[in-house]
Amino acid sequence: MRCLGCFRTTKDVYCKKCKKLLFDNQKISLVLNFNKKEFLSTTVELSEHLSISGVQDKISLKIENKTLIPTTKDGTFLLKPIPLMEYGELLEDVARNEHFTMQLANQVYKIETAQNGLIAFSDGELAYITKRFDRQDGIKIKQEDFCALAEHSEQSHGKNYKYDYSYEEIGELIKKYLPTYKLEMVKYFKLVLFNYLVGNGDAHLKNFSVTQRKTKEYGLSPAYDLLSSSIHLPHESRTALELFKAYETSSFEANGFYTYDDFVAFADILGLPKKMAKGIIKTFISNKATTIELLNKSFLSDEAKQRYRVLFEDRIRAVSYRYTL
Repeated sequence: MRCLGCFRTTKDVYCKKCKKLLFDNQKISLVLNFNKKEFLSTTVELSEHLSISGVQDKISLKIENKTLIPTTKDGTFLLKPIPLMEYGELLEDVARNEHFTMQLANQVYKIETAQNGLIAFSDGELAYITKRFDRQDGIKIKQEDFCALAEHSEQSHGKNYKYDYSYEEIGELIKKYLPTYKLEMVKYFKLVLFNYLVGNGDAHLKNFSVTQRKTKEYGLSPAYDLLSSSIHLPHESRTALELFKAYETSSFEANGFYTYDDFVAFADILGLPKKMAKGIIKTFISNKATTIELLNKSFLSDEAKQRYRVLFEDRIRAVSYRYTL
């Protein structure tokens, strides 16, 4: 069978490495003891502060008596079942999509991500599970998302507050708040480029954050909430935010979508050396075959795999295209 973490062949639900990374080698039941309907009902009962819409997004879990159970306190995992949305396509693949995209980011593109996997409800339906990186040895680690850093909220900026910004401006916040911003900016550039290649049109302000390190300094959090949203919402924008706050390359003006020129210009604005930026882009483009190989090992349906591949190959062509030589 394939590991529900890394896709490698294993004799158990998870391989030894994924058991260690995800569950710290704790001996627990690797199948949830409730189905999604029971999960939704139990979660609502656990807290009067949880709305149905919130429950559909994610729920906190903790290990108790060698079993993962829903909780509103001291949770160490987040569980995301297949969403109960009334719009979108291939919704049965959403959890598998996030799992694959997170694994792709980590395994192929060497982007640090939250530990994650798939886990089965008692009726066999798979859900996405991720280990919280803002918890360590029972202690909550300080974390702020970029909505907070940008001082954006629904009250101050309206319902579109998570999208009323640019990736360039996030870069400015990284430079302002992170002492090691030169290193963090490289990580940030890679993550923005990766999101574009996989068609993540929902990489908004809240999906980037900073956490406090052991040195007490802050750095970018491991990547989370990565998925190819465009295979479910094919008519959405190619990016959640614009790359630039007040700038257009001649390539974008001519083509109407981001290409090689745009990402080189974006890297320059972030302060990355041009040679480094071009090297990163070249490396990411060269990962095409490895990406397809891992995609074929994923738990996505055949139709979702096909859509993912077509979209990814289209983005590879876009990022490979040079309007100005």
